[in-house]
Amino acid sequence: MDYELQFKIYKDKKLANYLKENSEWYKHLNRSNNNYKYFLKGYKKYNREMSSNKFNTAIDTIDTVNSILKIIN
Repeated sequence: MDYELQFKIYKDKKLANYLKENSEWYKHLNRSNNNYKYFLKGYKKYNREMSSNKFNTAIDTIDTVNSILKIIN
């Protein structure tokens, strides 16, 4: 992986964390800089999944609180 690509990744903390959590990307990025676009696609997919998981967790929490309030009343 050349320095320019490293600077692109480590300039954005979220991309750097994704790379650390999914270390198989090191291998792909070291083989070819052209894999960077696939890395970004993987990151965007991961980000969408994390957003939907957070949303679903929030909805579950609200439902739980609502159920508790119904029981209390």
